[in-house]
Amino acid sequence: MVKISDYNVGDVVKDQFEGVTRDLLRAYAKASGDTNPIHTNDAIAERAGLKGIIAHGLFSTGLITKLFEDHLEHGKAGNLIEVNIEMRGFVRCGDRIITKATVNNVDGKRVYFDVEQRTITKVDIKDDDGNLVEQFEAGERGYISEKDIERGLVKTKEVPEGVLTYRERVSTPGTAIIELFE
Repeated sequence: MVKISDYNVGDVVKDQFEGVTRDLLRAYAKASGDTNPIHTNDAIAERAGLKGIIAHGLFSTGLITKLFEDHLEHGKAGNLIEVNIEMRGFVRCGDRIITKATVNNVDGKRVYFDVEQRTITKVDIKDDDGNLVEQFEAGERGYISEKDIERGLVKTKEVPEGVLTYRERVSTPGTAIIELFE
């Protein structure tokens, strides 16, 4: 069980989720009641200027609250008091979502966090000669913009198949407060 004495400024609680798929978003739309077709129908999302479907904003928010609920042992150690976020970037099928909460203050039984949710969007993999080995949805649909490149969000790294090109960006920054029972 976590205790207030376990927290220091700079400590990090982190989680990641891979598995954003069309099937998952359809199931989420049905379960949440948010059946806006920009979350489930590529043609409608494209007509709205989105280049393809996007995940529900509350889906991403749910991953933030899940991070804290898991950390607090689902209410055994304490409660999530407050979450304030700003949705800045779309989450798309195939994205890896990394949620990180960094302690910025400990006061009494409350712990204050800076929250950052990042998305990793794979574009393609090319071999050493520049030949396409694999293209992901982001590459097929043109999710990566010139603005992403100018901002330095598009990166590469060596993988067994060749060189992976991907975009890494903050999609949801914010803050959170938990209160422990201790």
